[in-house]
Amino acid sequence: MDNIKKFLKNLFKDKRFIIMLVILVVLIVAGIILYNVRYSPTSETMTLEEYYEVADGETAIIIDGELISKTDGTSLGLVRNNKPYVQAELINDSIKDVYAYDEVGHTVCYTTKEGTYKANAGNKGYTFNGQSVNKDYVPFIEEAGRAYLSLAFIKDSNGTDYTFNENPARTAIYTAGKERTTATVRKDTPMRRFGGNRSKILSTAKEDDKVTIVDNYGSWSQILTEQGVLGCVENGYLKDKETSNNKTGAAQEELNHNLMKEKIRMGWHQIFNSTANDQVSSVISAAPGMNVISPTWIQIKDNKGNINDMSSANYVKFCHDQNIKVWSLVSNIEKDVDEGSLFKVAQNRENLINNIINSVTAVGADGINVDMESVGDANVDGYVEFIKELALKCKEKGLVLSVDNYNIDSANYKVGIQSRYADYIVLFGYDETWTGSPTAGSNNSMGFVKEGVEDMLDEGVDKNQLILAIPFYTRLWTQTGQNVTSETVSLKDTPDVLAKNNATPTWIKENKENYAEWQKGDGKCMIWIVDDKSLKERCDYAMSKNIAGISAWKLGYETVDTWKMIKDTVK
Repeated sequence: MDNIKKFLKNLFKDKRFIIMLVILVVLIVAGIILYNVRYSPTSETMTLEEYYEVADGETAIIIDGELISKTDGTSLGLVRNNKPYVQAELINDSIKDVYAYDEVGHTVCYTTKEGTYKANAGNKGYTFNGQSVNKDYVPFIEEAGRAYLSLAFIKDSNGTDYTFNENPARTAIYTAGKERTTATVRKDTPMRRFGGNRSKILSTAKEDDKVTIVDNYGSWSQILTEQGVLGCVENGYLKDKETSNNKTGAAQEELNHNLMKEKIRMGWHQIFNSTANDQVSSVISAAPGMNVISPTWIQIKDNKGNINDMSSANYVKFCHDQNIKVWSLVSNIEKDVDEGSLFKVAQNRENLINNIINSVTAVGADGINVDMESVGDANVDGYVEFIKELALKCKEKGLVLSVDNYNIDSANYKVGIQSRYADYIVLFGYDETWTGSPTAGSNNSMGFVKEGVEDMLDEGVDKNQLILAIPFYTRLWTQTGQNVTSETVSLKDTPDVLAKNNATPTWIKENKENYAEWQKGDGKCMIWIVDDKSLKERCDYAMSKNIAGISAWKLGYETVDTWKMIKDTVK
């Protein structure tokens, strides 16, 4: 013991030891301070006003747990008379549906399989299928050239639920049918802006509160409370997790589709004038196996929805006698039509629908094929509402409704919504390169066709609704220097073009089509060939996907053998 005392006495006399001891103590204290600074829970707070940054008269918008940020400085949500309103465009994108805003008539229309809701700007209540529905709220308002929809109206018409809290104003939207995970809070715990104890506190998650789990960050989760607070808590404070889908309404249900029992083998018959209807017998005789014909009878005349009509009851009767269905085609390509005025204005839309229905029923046709091209992104919502409203009329009259669409990469006309209402969706499986294209190329390479079909199915189009449109034509391209021109060549005329130019086709395995080229003066001629062999590859693919069938543009460009091949393949 004396030796130990002596050792310690000498040790503490050693200046080097004292210095080392002091340094050690300083390091320990510094370590404790650093640990507390970096890892101990902070009590620093952030107010919800700071977090949401909401201006007076506006509301923050949270959709399925995502806080939506402004992109162009325009208000996403407004508060008027203590009620929340949300930009119509934002709602449409979120619920994958369409509230069609008519800025001319100052109305909003929304169609479900049960009928159409219509609201006038600034007025309380709305109509449903023309009948007045009294409400204590204004369904939509107009400000700064935009439509803002009441969340109460959206809940009533679409089924989407929401919560609204004030000071600051914040609206949480739960889209109908969306998968959602909920939990119960075990006991009071701080809600922090980010995961981790050093993040600022936004609020307190109270014991037994029911919350939505938005995301998981390891030992932390981001949650959304019924008070509209979006923040993070430690996972240990959550219990009774449960995953289910938000309640759905009629808007998420489909119309019962009017589908044919056999595979569709349709041909488009281009009608330039009424006398061309007399050609129907010769057209049908060249198309053995065709079971649907779509004559281009109805042309939109003007922006008001008036039409030029070349329909023929005798034509329909003749086709019916041959067991062939008739789908009247309506198109916008013959006249210079302002699609915005036509489809976005409710009155014009209604006029067009009535004119189409009157035309089709008057001649006894079986259905309608809608071919609206170059609608434009700004007019898509009005166009889709037109399809929905037309579908209800067709359902009422027992008519089949088919809608033509580009490949989704070319134009997205919200085919997922269309397919809930229209009976059939027709995919243009051609014009991969088009008249006026800056480069020469295939009209419908197999890769292009497959991509289009897969995209349609991914968008929600049921295979039993999808019709693949195939071409009875191709293009002969001539390239002189950097200049490229083309001309249309029908399937039946292509062999003569090849023979005239002593061209020998070569099969392109990846495209599943023949190709030929030759020199003509200073130019190089190129043709990606549409023939029975290439079309059979496309028909085989369509049947391998078990889709509804095919349609072909246009009758008169093919041979009898082409239709024999289609009849044998598409079944």
